[in-house]
Amino acid sequence: MLDKILAFTESVAAFFLLLVAVLTFSNVCIRYLFQTQIPDWFDLSKQFQAIAILWGIAVTTYRGSHICVDIVWEHCGGAWRRRIDLIATAATLALLAPMAWMIWVMVGNMGTEATSDLRLPLRYFYAVAALGAVAAAILAAKRILRLFAASVAPADDAAGTSNG
Repeated sequence: MLDKILAFTESVAAFFLLLVAVLTFSNVCIRYLFQTQIPDWFDLSKQFQAIAILWGIAVTTYRGSHICVDIVWEHCGGAWRRRIDLIATAATLALLAPMAWMIWVMVGNMGTEATSDLRLPLRYFYAVAALGAVAAAILAAKRILRLFAASVAPADDAAGTSNG
């Protein structure tokens, strides 16, 4: 079940990142060929990028595959690595949980804010991004539980670069 959730989370992040790329490429082509632009392309690309980032944070937090400095972690044994991972993941959760809450507060207080050209309500974009922030907080909590349950440090990823 968790694998399906992670696959879905990755797919959402990838889809919105693809939308950013397609929207930007299309706008450049249309601007060059027809001397016009796609209405709200910049506003939409910002919203899509925010959604992609927040959903991507969820997956990288759970897998521990974000960019990190392993100076101390590399020289520690398995038990200390797990302790470092627990502290780091707890700090990440301490950031992600209030952030998810505040994004939902923003969604509730959006009022009638909309994009500049098409007047698309921003509330819906913020809500999808907020779901990504909630997924990040939940997956960080799940990672903490997994690290507590592990008797040794989690296995490194296929590239051997993850600090777990």
